[in-house]
Amino acid sequence: MKVLLINPPQTFYPGSDPPAGNLPLGLMYIAAVLEKAGYKPEILDAFMTEPHFHKVGDILEVGMPYQKIREEIRRRKPDIVGIANPFTCQAENAVKVADIAKEVDSDILTVVGGPHTTVVPLKFLAEAPNVDVAVVGEGEYTMLDIAAYYEGKKKLSDVQGIAYRENGTPTLTAPRPFIEDLDELPYPAYHLVDMEQYLSPEKIEYRSFKDRAISMITSRGCPFNCNFCSVHLHMGKLFRAHSPEYVIAHIEYVIAKYRVKTIFFEDDNLTLDKKRFETICDKMIEKGIRFKWETPNGIRADYLTRELLRKMQRSGCQSIIFAIESGDQYILDNIIQKSLKLDDAIRVAKTCREIGLSASAFYIIGFPGEKRENMMKTVNLALRLKREYDLGMLLHVATPLYGTRLYEECRDKGFVRENLTSRDFATVRQTHGMPLIRTDDFTPAEVKEIAIQAFKAYKRLSLINYMKNPRKTVKAALSYPKIVTKFINDYIGRQ
Repeated sequence: MKVLLINPPQTFYPGSDPPAGNLPLGLMYIAAVLEKAGYKPEILDAFMTEPHFHKVGDILEVGMPYQKIREEIRRRKPDIVGIANPFTCQAENAVKVADIAKEVDSDILTVVGGPHTTVVPLKFLAEAPNVDVAVVGEGEYTMLDIAAYYEGKKKLSDVQGIAYRENGTPTLTAPRPFIEDLDELPYPAYHLVDMEQYLSPEKIEYRSFKDRAISMITSRGCPFNCNFCSVHLHMGKLFRAHSPEYVIAHIEYVIAKYRVKTIFFEDDNLTLDKKRFETICDKMIEKGIRFKWETPNGIRADYLTRELLRKMQRSGCQSIIFAIESGDQYILDNIIQKSLKLDDAIRVAKTCREIGLSASAFYIIGFPGEKRENMMKTVNLALRLKREYDLGMLLHVATPLYGTRLYEECRDKGFVRENLTSRDFATVRQTHGMPLIRTDDFTPAEVKEIAIQAFKAYKRLSLINYMKNPRKTVKAALSYPKIVTKFINDYIGRQ
């Protein structure tokens, strides 16, 4: 029996973030578990393999042409095609791949998994007639059970954590418990992809900004309850983590085997277990592991101390991103329910400046319950922290993702229109697209204008800082040439 795991091409609309490719970690973990059980899975990364840019009007399709995907499926003759769907805004591409698989051979079992299918599995199946199974939650052992079903060893109704059709009706099975001991998982199946296409910038233009950089996940789950986040629906509220020994061995493996220089830790709550994370930093320092690391997914400010930040720095940390979300404590406590004190965020910004650790923060405006003055508190705090501590501003607008309390509130109160499309979700990014939420207190256009003005003020502050610190500017240009070029183009273009 053959399992082919496919990462689909991606679609980009005006206002979308630019293409940025990295390892298809979800598929690589599933492949590793299948391989450990004796199967011979294959991975087709149709987003990063044979990159192809196809423009249709104002829409850009990036990745392997669908005709080529059809040829690959026909050539490889899989029994099961597993398709990744990490983003709601890319759901249509996952469905297209399933359609193609069925066109090649109607007997192929098509399976789609990821955060989107997890939060709306029945809706997804109802809209995707050529998808046989939607995975709900973690996919490693679910796919193992689906393989057993295909071999006649298990009933589909007995596979936990899926949605399937029973007599034509989309049906949910019992929930699958989350994996408690993450150390039982093998490393992602790096050997099933061409690692050089992810590690070498000359291979693919839209890969990671850094040379020989990969993403790594050392823990899963988040016990917090932010109203805009759907992570706990996919990975659970219980924090589960690899042991420090596993993490260090994994780091040493990718450095030795693939000459990795930078690791992006993509955990949802990397520092939640402070003792565990401190042990990881200690072991990095003690063993003299030479690599750089960053936290692009964000970490909590209230779990960071000066001592830990210094230890992170000594272990190779180049920059951190932490999430502030709002500059208004009332909004944090009562709307977002972030469980964060702004004093902690300001303290971390100050400490990072004092010890020389580059730092940025996430901010979000446009929540139901906010008014212009609340949003301006967020903008003013972001600009203040930039002026005083050179804290980077990563400003976004509130997006009602399926499954979140934010979506439910917006839906129930009529703050967002029905039948949101992939394009709607794809274009709600910073100042480029139009926000989706409209309340009695603000319109989408008003939120967008606040964001635009905030970015203009931020760019002016950034330019002043670059002029004051020419050495830092040169270092940034050498380390992140694409980012610096984009910054300059954006700045000039908005004058």
